[in-house]
Amino acid sequence: MADHSVHKASDLAQDERLVVERWLGRALSNDETISVNAYRCHAAPDTAKREALWQDIIAQAREIGSRVQDTREEDVDALVEEALADIRGKRG
Repeated sequence: MADHSVHKASDLAQDERLVVERWLGRALSNDETISVNAYRCHAAPDTAKREALWQDIIAQAREIGSRVQDTREEDVDALVEEALADIRGKRG
């Protein structure tokens, strides 16, 4: 059974479209694409794994940030921190 499904909004049955619109809290446009993913629960990674993942995220952010001219590393770090704080807030 698939864990991922992609559909054009215009191809959804009316009842399917209503469910998606309820989840999103807004109406869909016919030209939008809907992507649904299902994830199985898993144990949280241990402290060492979380730290390694964090370092990977920071390295990726710095690499992306290095492509931008006239941007300070502190600004990039602040944006990453802000994004992560936003994600953490939505989980709790």
